[in-house]
Amino acid sequence: MTKDELRKQAVLKRDSLDSDKIESYSREIFHKLTALLPYKEAENILIYASMRSEVQTDEIILNAFSAGKSVFCPKVVDRKNGLMTFVRIKALEELKEGYFGIREPEVPLGYSEPDFDIKKSLVIMPLVCFDDDRNRIGYSGGFYDRYLATHKGIRTIAIAYQCQMTEGRIPANDYDIAPDMIVTEESIY
Repeated sequence: MTKDELRKQAVLKRDSLDSDKIESYSREIFHKLTALLPYKEAENILIYASMRSEVQTDEIILNAFSAGKSVFCPKVVDRKNGLMTFVRIKALEELKEGYFGIREPEVPLGYSEPDFDIKKSLVIMPLVCFDDDRNRIGYSGGFYDRYLATHKGIRTIAIAYQCQMTEGRIPANDYDIAPDMIVTEESIY
């Protein structure tokens, strides 16, 4: 199967989950993720704001706030070139619907990304489909691959439902960056 075919198949599986399963699986993923050492040690959490049937992230964001961590959410700054930055938020209410219906923070005039310590930071990223070697397929924009290529050494954990795992190997390109871990409601890869 091509990446587009795998992507469509995985989105259909994910979208077929009812709201009770999405809530239950998201809670399991939340518990697994927040118990991991990379999460506990991170001072900075760079995390997407969930939409539609994705793994819900609001509880993770609120947990990070209560643990005294700095929280940053992605903001698309150049769609054409697939570029995003991360903007610090201090409340969920700061997120507004932006590119592709994604909840994003506003970028203040003259904003430049903070110079945070990569070794004390964790990126919690979305994915559409993955295999057991942690190869992932995203939404096809390459935003995370480009960001991670310029922030080498930052820890990464992708979160997804087990139904998003595909049989066989996902074809990876040279620029594709696999997360350090993938957490589902059933397993940690």
